[in-house]
Amino acid sequence: MSGRRADGSYFVLVDDCPAVNGITVDPETDTLYVDEMREGGRVLEVDRHQRNRVRVIAEGLDWLNALEMGPDRRLYMPQVFAGTVLAVDPESGAVETVVDGLAHPTAVKFASDGRLVVTQSSLGEVTAVDLTTGERQRLVRLAPGVDNFDIDERGYIYVSNFVEASVARYSMETGELDKALSTGSFLGPYQIASAADGYVVADHGSVCRLDDTGNVERLSRLLLDQPFVAVGVAEVDGVLVALTQAGEVFRLDDSGEWVKIYGSLDGANSEYFGQDADGVNAIGVGDGQLLVGMLRGDVVVLDLEGNVKSRQASGLSTVTAISGGHGAIVVSDETAGSVLVLGEGEPLALKGFERPQGVALTEDGVVVADQGSRQVVYASLDGERREVVAADLPFGLPRLQADDGRRSSVTIAKDGSIVIGCDGDGSVRRLVRS
Repeated sequence: MSGRRADGSYFVLVDDCPAVNGITVDPETDTLYVDEMREGGRVLEVDRHQRNRVRVIAEGLDWLNALEMGPDRRLYMPQVFAGTVLAVDPESGAVETVVDGLAHPTAVKFASDGRLVVTQSSLGEVTAVDLTTGERQRLVRLAPGVDNFDIDERGYIYVSNFVEASVARYSMETGELDKALSTGSFLGPYQIASAADGYVVADHGSVCRLDDTGNVERLSRLLLDQPFVAVGVAEVDGVLVALTQAGEVFRLDDSGEWVKIYGSLDGANSEYFGQDADGVNAIGVGDGQLLVGMLRGDVVVLDLEGNVKSRQASGLSTVTAISGGHGAIVVSDETAGSVLVLGEGEPLALKGFERPQGVALTEDGVVVADQGSRQVVYASLDGERREVVAADLPFGLPRLQADDGRRSSVTIAKDGSIVIGCDGDGSVRRLVRS
């Protein structure tokens, strides 16, 4: 758990606080409280002035999210996957379930009339609950993926959406949209891939289609109909395939359900945040086949039922990105700064990259999205030509963080232009040689 001082410098407040998530300050005592979004999570009181000085209020609580001090001096917090709201006494640690039967609650607040207000993320609703009578009233209806919210003194509700990266203001009295403060965009995109009709995009909380005019259609949403965090995507023979943050591969079947076809983790919650030691780390398409790059470096060809058609060592410690075409496969290892082209004969090694992530093959070369240098680089397969085709791109976060999970991607459009996913600002850009 970290903080930021007024001079802009950062500091660590608590070293051992896994999955720390919800945070609130008691307006009466100025005491800082946090909770952890994980199985067996804790509720903590944190000293803001001394490092690692914490008091455990309660523990063994699963998947806690945004919490709030209630008028009765108890801490209220949602359990996202249990569909409940807990009240925790900060002095005794006593825990009581005060609301249940909710559709993925992600945050709670209190209205001026004393009612508990809670989000129902997978319904896309903000709901007020009278804790005395149990009566519920829907205040706002919007797109599924509601994350957090706040209520001002004028009766407006400000709501953020973790699927669309949007923030909007609604009238608490009428439930109508008053103002879009931040229009929806991509959270990444984490990967963009060519498809029969435009492109497909993996965007953490959703899987999308994108047409050539920039229109986005979200095909699925996390917590609603998508049981995973999407970090990779491909379309093979018209079938949509997604890679999860947990290192598993899912296929979208004809009924609209995501079916796991490859991966060894069990349990719904593990599919959000786990990582199999030999899990998948990248997916792509090559010559009509589904290509899979493993965390430990192997290259696997799968059919759409998840059967392994072939497996070989790539020569890299891990595979960050994978793509294919023209009888070859290209893989990258962002940590080593390496790109390899695998085909007949000896692998072609391309070096000199800082953090190569997205890779794509053309007929005579390789295009690399190098997050470290924030460039797109073209390198010919004969080794005679290397060219920076675009520089100063919004790849990654402004300040590099280890294992931040972000991915910069690149694909080749049908007309031969280069299409890149800029995860630094949520844009997709087309590079056309002038």
